[in-house]
Amino acid sequence: MRADVLIIGGGIAGASAGYFLAAHRKVVLVEREDGFGYHSTGRSAAEWTAVHYLGLMRSVVVFGKPFFDAPPAGFASVPLCRARGNIMFAPPGEEQVAEEFLRHAGPLNPRLREISAARAVEIVPFLRPEVLARALYDPDNGEIDVDALHQGFLRGMRGAGATTLSGVEFHGAERRAGVWHARVGSEVIEAPLLVNAAGAWAETVAARAGVAGLGLEPRRRTALTFDPGIDVRGVPPVDDMSTGFYFKSNATTLMVSPGDATPSPPCDAQPEEIDVAIAVDTFERYTTLEVRRLASRWAGLRTFARDEQPVAGFAADEPGFFWLAGQGGGGIMSSPALGELAATLLRGAPWPARATELGLEPAVLGPARLAAGAGAPA
Repeated sequence: MRADVLIIGGGIAGASAGYFLAAHRKVVLVEREDGFGYHSTGRSAAEWTAVHYLGLMRSVVVFGKPFFDAPPAGFASVPLCRARGNIMFAPPGEEQVAEEFLRHAGPLNPRLREISAARAVEIVPFLRPEVLARALYDPDNGEIDVDALHQGFLRGMRGAGATTLSGVEFHGAERRAGVWHARVGSEVIEAPLLVNAAGAWAETVAARAGVAGLGLEPRRRTALTFDPGIDVRGVPPVDDMSTGFYFKSNATTLMVSPGDATPSPPCDAQPEEIDVAIAVDTFERYTTLEVRRLASRWAGLRTFARDEQPVAGFAADEPGFFWLAGQGGGGIMSSPALGELAATLLRGAPWPARATELGLEPAVLGPARLAAGAGAPA
């Protein structure tokens, strides 16, 4: 099989790049799992926020927001993102965390505001007011329909002529005379451009292609849901700014996460009992509700570069190898932007003026910034 671009990884990153490329290039996307989006994409918290980011990632998610607000006709049958707000708080003794957050994020987010503990409890009645030493509210936080977004990308790229293959392993690739010869499943796919959108397996894909790694690190995050016995539809995300703990509504249940970020090898991540216990204990200390029985529990891997910013660009040691990885916890919300910008670079098309206005340039997105000695792991 021959293609112009071979994409390794059928999660949200690979699907978004394929979507923006397929109308211009012959694209083949391959996924090792039987279903697309089995790992991080299918285990996402489905959040859009600019408030929680500074620098590169904030510019990326802002660049992609118009796509969520007004996707192309026929892309999805439901809204991709619904506004729901976000309460962020600091418990007693951690007030300075809120002060620093407001100082850094406030100028970039003029609708971010401080609210009283009483107002926070009006929004989420089961919060304990005594734990809310400082509280902030962001009205612009949104809930993303991950399945609609992911399937829209896949459906769109197929409609433009792309091929998507699942249940096939990328075994390795060699580049000869400017063309990659990739061993995928039982066949060889030839393409001049190879896109590494393999999430937690991005370093593995690079090694199998003979490309130097970037030191990307997968980290496990745990989540659980339970039925609180009350109507919690519409409960916004509530974040402890000092620890990363948060909870939010998940249809008729509540989703809770301890905000863990435990380094992990690439794997089918599973929740650890200690992390589940920490999440339950913290939730019960911060609210008046009791977690009596869990409805579900899971874990997912979020992959980070040393500077904890996404990577999109050609490898310094192999110009036909393109990195699209390191999105951390922002893979879903960043996908329209990174998909479009990756496709722009892969096509050699003119760089969007709006990206430049937001401070996004190929050099700041590219992997050269992660060269040895350029920064220490976070």
